Amino acid sequence: MTPNLGQSTLLAHEIKMLVRDLGRGRVYGVAYDTAWVARLAGRYSDFEFSLEWLRRNQYEDGTWGAPYVHYHDRFISTLAAIVALREVGTHPRDKRRVKRGEDALWKLVGHLGKDDSDTVGFPILSTSLAQEAEKLGLDVPQPPVRYAAPYKKKVAALIDSPVRPWRQSTITFSLEALRHAVSQHDDVLEANYSVSISPAATAAYLLQHSHEGAVDYLRDLMTDDGTGGIPAFGRIDIFEMLWTLMKLVLTGTVQPNDRDVQEILAVLASRWSPEYGISYSTHFPVVDIDDTAATYMLLKWGGYDVSADVFKYYEKDDHFCCYQGETNPSASTHLRLLQALQYAQDHPMYETWVQKIVTALKRFDENGSFWSDKWHTSPYYVSNVAIHALRGVDDNLASSRLKWILKTQNDDGGWGYLGDSTPEETAYALESLLTWNSTVERIDPSIMDEAARFLTDHLHDTTYVPLWISKGLYTPHNIVRAAILSVLYQYHA
Repeated sequence: MTPNLGQSTLLAHEIKMLVRDLGRGRVYGVAYDTAWVARLAGRYSDFEFSLEWLRRNQYEDGTWGAPYVHYHDRFISTLAAIVALREVGTHPRDKRRVKRGEDALWKLVGHLGKDDSDTVGFPILSTSLAQEAEKLGLDVPQPPVRYAAPYKKKVAALIDSPVRPWRQSTITFSLEALRHAVSQHDDVLEANYSVSISPAATAAYLLQHSHEGAVDYLRDLMTDDGTGGIPAFGRIDIFEMLWTLMKLVLTGTVQPNDRDVQEILAVLASRWSPEYGISYSTHFPVVDIDDTAATYMLLKWGGYDVSADVFKYYEKDDHFCCYQGETNPSASTHLRLLQALQYAQDHPMYETWVQKIVTALKRFDENGSFWSDKWHTSPYYVSNVAIHALRGVDDNLASSRLKWILKTQNDDGGWGYLGDSTPEETAYALESLLTWNSTVERIDPSIMDEAARFLTDHLHDTTYVPLWISKGLYTPHNIVRAAILSVLYQYHA
């Protein structure tokens, strides 16, 4: 690895342009949300474009969803699509599309247990959609669900409340399953007229109630890429700024005195609550520890006076929750918090919290090589966070993640968990190796050289394979772009 100043200069320019573009929360169209919005085509002609998107994006095997097979994503996306086509589809070939989707669901259902993690809200969303499908005369299987009991408890707590706190509950993000319980007078819509910045949940609300602001919200999302596809979120502005900047900071590609960086830090500081932290969108009020820990790190790095006391809000008896009312804990959340605590070593709870986190991580460690996570399909994502968080805290855990990365490189120089190598996963793997190489022990340079060549070959890709988990799989474009640009900059510097 010899420095390449010319390449570094070009990458630095691209990174600068990327930072200036942050805040729009760019996410490409996904099948699940597009299917829900397409169901409005019978009432609003604009959404015929989303129906056409569904017709163009069915796979040869009859399914819809992300290109690399994640069974929960394919199942819920296909189920939503055939319900939409049966309900509002008028094209002569729609019946054939629906039949192929029905057949595909029976093949998919037996594979759901193979996924490391469900998609968000799967227990209630899949059950309610399957019931809708049956009412429409479709022949679909009932999916087996994990965490059904905790979800029922969360739903009951919301529905049975005398004053339903819709906007303060994470369950509202999955309003599709509860739309019949929402009255016209319930406080559900955010200031941008979305339901929890979820296009699918907003469309479900509109199937029950009229609201021109909510219709305009979906129209704006539909015109983003001009294809009729609807993104998984609209929009994740805070999340995009925060996670993109985090990646650039970790690889040393930006500095706190950069004017564009200062503007982002000011936005994050304005959204920060000393008691609760921050959420991932201006229009989503539920705070979470993942975004809170990352924001805490950035603000400390930028010279802001913030206290680690904020993490007390998320502490449980034997772990930390990502958000209040969480069904199952997340490994990446604990690693992110552990990473943040490196900025709080003088806090009175530092040792106690670190021990609680490491104990929880060991409890989550089922194979001794990697953690899977509920927010991302690829263990390379979690392993990358682990390399930064665990060095000097638990070197055995850190080195076992590194060994798994080294042992799983593909012949093309990249890494990929669900299928072929992807630029995103390769960026995480290479960044982990570069960090280990510069701080712990030397790595065979040929391994990193091959990874850098793979990334360089894909440097100008305009789309990325969806690997992030929501109600379906999606890609936060600028965050992934930042991971690729920053690690190549780090490699060439």
